[in-house]
Amino acid sequence: MTNAWNYRRTADDGIVELASWRGTGSLGLRPHFHDENQIVLVLAGSRAFRIDGATVTVPAGHAALIPAGMLHAPMPTLDEETICLNAYVPAARACSLLRIISIGDRWRSIDEISPEHILDIADDILSREPAGSTGCTDRTKLGTALTESIEPIGEIATSFGRSREGFSRMVRRELGVAPHTFRLLTRLNHARQLLRAGEPIAAVAADAGFSDQSHLTRLFRRTFGTTPGVYWRD
Repeated sequence: MTNAWNYRRTADDGIVELASWRGTGSLGLRPHFHDENQIVLVLAGSRAFRIDGATVTVPAGHAALIPAGMLHAPMPTLDEETICLNAYVPAARACSLLRIISIGDRWRSIDEISPEHILDIADDILSREPAGSTGCTDRTKLGTALTESIEPIGEIATSFGRSREGFSRMVRRELGVAPHTFRLLTRLNHARQLLRAGEPIAAVAADAGFSDQSHLTRLFRRTFGTTPGVYWRD
């Protein structure tokens, strides 16, 4: 399949998975977030993301850390060869803001980058996080309520002392998407975890609350840039 991210697992406990891209430009995807910290290493070209209403560009020779739970929308880039490696690392250490550092031109190929290199970059970025920084409490409470509760949105709104409309406005302001969209993204991340564990795609669709396999496939590709079948095999 063309225009897709290539995912692969690693034997290193400090890295959940890797995803690589090489081609003309890069793929635009729907806004989403991850349960892990995402390290973006750009070797050639550039990557651009829409975050909190602003466009953030990661040029060649730089690495960015997108914190776990941060809503971001990869933007398409055109007419430029792009080589990028994404590494997803456990969110054991909190980071409240997207951060970008220079990595220079140490690597010409993705294959030259070892897990040790990636973890060193992650440690470097995370070490720059101000002591005691914990992110936004309101965002954490809202995310937890929407993720861990199976109650209708209206009932969750009541528990926050809001009408459904007022709660929806608060969620959009704090999390960047509507409540039902946030829940959908949580289910897609859950599906990703199940696929990594080797569960069959049809079972993943059912377990993650999608109507069928085609429903999961359509949303998975729009969000993560590949299909569950390709992701499951890698």
